[in-house]
Amino acid sequence: MAASEHIWHCGAGLPGDVLIADLRAYRYAPHFHDAWSIGAIERGRCSFTVQGHTHVAATGDLVVIAPGQVHTGGTSDAPLAYRMAYIDPAWFDDHARAMLGGAARISGPVIRAPALCAQWLHALAPGAMDDGERRERISAALLGLLGAHGDATAPADSDASDVCALLRERMATDPACAPDLDALARAQDRHRTTLVKQFARRYGLPPQAWLRNWRVARARVLLRGGVPLAQAAQAVGFADQAHLTRVFKQVYGSTPGVLLRAGSQTL
Repeated sequence: MAASEHIWHCGAGLPGDVLIADLRAYRYAPHFHDAWSIGAIERGRCSFTVQGHTHVAATGDLVVIAPGQVHTGGTSDAPLAYRMAYIDPAWFDDHARAMLGGAARISGPVIRAPALCAQWLHALAPGAMDDGERRERISAALLGLLGAHGDATAPADSDASDVCALLRERMATDPACAPDLDALARAQDRHRTTLVKQFARRYGLPPQAWLRNWRVARARVLLRGGVPLAQAAQAVGFADQAHLTRVFKQVYGSTPGVLLRAGSQTL
């Protein structure tokens, strides 16, 4: 029988969340996170896509996906066990400055480094662990990753004058908005279909799918801050809490309730 388990740890003192997953025939639909996703494969093998390109990771490998990169995941054949940290971008940048003197990127998305993978597995180990100790372990593992596989990189040039970038910025600023794609397309003397295709090529998802994913990310922040589920759903533009719950599970593999209960539990 197909089964899957998603165990979250959301300690108040951590720079993000920790996910421990043990999957059987479970696949994630294309989605993105607003955090750095750094995962260690404990056992098994998975084939996944990042920005439309296929990659394979196996036991002893690290998977690194930058914020906003659209990807799939999971397994459709053999069992897969991995531990993933969703690192706050500001915390990541602090470590990049300390290690490399400025903004950085990490080579990947698959890094074959068994010793480094073991360090991340240790940092993300299940079981009782003080948040301070876990934070120190994650910090050391991140510095190790940046030192071995990080590259200093200059900030990207702004493309704010482009209609796709303007649309993305508008949706990011106000997740509850309902952008008028027809009006935006007409203002740029193009067809709605053209705008949708151009946006999808640049950001990995069509505008409405991108907005739905972003709404989930923003709702997650509200829920972690103690906002009730129904109120969080309304604040980011979902029809109701059932709609938020359904999309939330598609992106994170578990319902909002599972994530919230983890906030006061140990692994």
